[in-house]
Amino acid sequence: MKKFVSLLLILAMIFTLTACKSEEVIVEPSDPGTEPTEPADPVVEKKVLNLIESSNIPKLVTWQATDSVSFLILGNINAGLFTLGENGVPVLDMAKSYEASADGLTYTFHLREGIQWADNTGEAYAEVTANDFDYAWRKLLDPAEAAQYSFMLQTAGIVNAGDSVALSSELITYEQTLKEYQSLKLEDFKEEDGKTAQEQYNTAKADLEGTIADYEGGFTETYGSLGMAYTALDELIANLGIEVVDDYTFVVHLSNPVPYFVDLMAFPSFFPANEAFVTEKGDKYGKNVDAFLYNGPFVFKEWKLSERHYLVKNDLYWDASNVALDEIDYRVIEGVSNDTVVQMYLDGEIMTAGLSGENVEKYGNRPDATPREDTVLFYLEMNQANGKLTPDKVLLSDSNVRKAINMGLDKTYITDVIFANGSLPADYFVPRGFQGSANHENKDFREVAEDMFGGLEGYNAYNPTQATELWNAALTDQGRDLVEFELITYQGETSGKVATHIKNELEKNLPGLTVNIIALPFSEKLLRSKTGDFELNYAGWGPDYPDAMTWMDMWITDGDYNSGKYANADYDAVIEATKSGELTAPDKAKDRFEALVQLEKVLLEDDQVIVPLYQRAGIALRDPALQNWFPQSFGPDYLFKWVDIAK
Repeated sequence: MKKFVSLLLILAMIFTLTACKSEEVIVEPSDPGTEPTEPADPVVEKKVLNLIESSNIPKLVTWQATDSVSFLILGNINAGLFTLGENGVPVLDMAKSYEASADGLTYTFHLREGIQWADNTGEAYAEVTANDFDYAWRKLLDPAEAAQYSFMLQTAGIVNAGDSVALSSELITYEQTLKEYQSLKLEDFKEEDGKTAQEQYNTAKADLEGTIADYEGGFTETYGSLGMAYTALDELIANLGIEVVDDYTFVVHLSNPVPYFVDLMAFPSFFPANEAFVTEKGDKYGKNVDAFLYNGPFVFKEWKLSERHYLVKNDLYWDASNVALDEIDYRVIEGVSNDTVVQMYLDGEIMTAGLSGENVEKYGNRPDATPREDTVLFYLEMNQANGKLTPDKVLLSDSNVRKAINMGLDKTYITDVIFANGSLPADYFVPRGFQGSANHENKDFREVAEDMFGGLEGYNAYNPTQATELWNAALTDQGRDLVEFELITYQGETSGKVATHIKNELEKNLPGLTVNIIALPFSEKLLRSKTGDFELNYAGWGPDYPDAMTWMDMWITDGDYNSGKYANADYDAVIEATKSGELTAPDKAKDRFEALVQLEKVLLEDDQVIVPLYQRAGIALRDPALQNWFPQSFGPDYLFKWVDIAK
């Protein structure tokens, strides 16, 4: 009997060792006095998508998220009325059907019934209802949230959204200015340009006091008092064009037709949230995976900063039967080098790896190398008036200085040497291949720009001689000899190379300039951009919906993403006309498209508000087993609902 047991144990050990990819199997010796049992079902190997991410998630709340990393996760753990399928075409998700009125001003949505919110353990919390959409959308307008993406409600054309966004933004700016004034400290200043710390402190204090007085005076004049301004906002939000009919039906009223309205409904800013759960969690909501609810294809199980994002399939998702993946396992390594990423792929640790620099030549001809088209554009923001006013910001308020920076920068080195992956040098802002116009023989935005203004390649192209002339003239006008700009950038090897090239080019072509590079964690960089703690900012933007407006309305006066504080009343007026005014009528589509093309010319050729750098493209190594890997042209970069791993 002992020999029999020992033999069984040895066999058990062998079986366990040969089944290392499945769960451990323990074989017990059978009892000769009992009937043999049925053999156990074979263990099915899970489909796990292994990936890498170079940045942490700044915000896991739909009304606070503003960046591609947050949107990527939210787009896979939450679901809106629609989701995006192959080629970015919206398909029904939480909505089972909808109707649009003939005039394009009313949309009625019918939700799927019985769909449950899941908690972190996969258990049902409550049903997803129309009230969840109503609550989350109005949250975008709450001044306490200071939601930068509140403009999406206005972009969607929802009744009262424009006035609500405008007043909410004013109140938010007022509160931020008041907070800045209250935190002002003499020790934060040092002697600079012949002015003592006390003098600078006094000037900053007086400027803030003047701004606060202007806001309070404006609120009093328009609404009767500051308190009544808040009351007016509450009334506007209460009368937002959203009407809940019952738990499964709600109606959205628009102030003007919006041709891309349905596309917007797939964007995370329009996802729902359960009010009772948000209230229950309070300040902790969205701060960890336990303090969040899930109605999308996956549940966020583990969130370790700079270590791991781990998602599992959500069995309560209405379309779970069509979700092939069991798990998504992200390694998170901030600032990871491309060599490390590629080696992890070659070692089988991850299933896809972008290539840049020398790795393009080294691995770009492999059979598993795949080209990636993209509509993300990277650029330099130049701070004209955001945050504490400094002589350098005064200098950057001169459009000739900004033009000198653009003309003094050879961008082909970035695309052809640093990346070498098909990325395109850009003197434009609306990407190639992004949006076509049926009223212009289906030409894309860049081709229409060429026809109208010769703007196919953009404006103010590389011209170091003219850059030097413009720069020297501006310095003479302002009595400057030496200038020092701080360039904030992303952490990482490739970003460091781009920043170093920018530094070298500008210091070579703009006499007296020193550029200091500061590489920051992603969340800190976003904060410094928002508060104006920079002169130059290496930034990127991907479209939120398939219309050029997603690029152009960033630069309205006091816009949330207008980090340099560019202001142009004429520019604002054209944005209003093309976003919610007379040019939104269906018979004005041709005029509207051309107005947006002209706005890009104003943005770049006339005022050089930003310095475009490159339109991202790429070559990636991808495991041939991956199927239905659809990069998205707007919104979250990838939606893993569709992805499968072939056996």
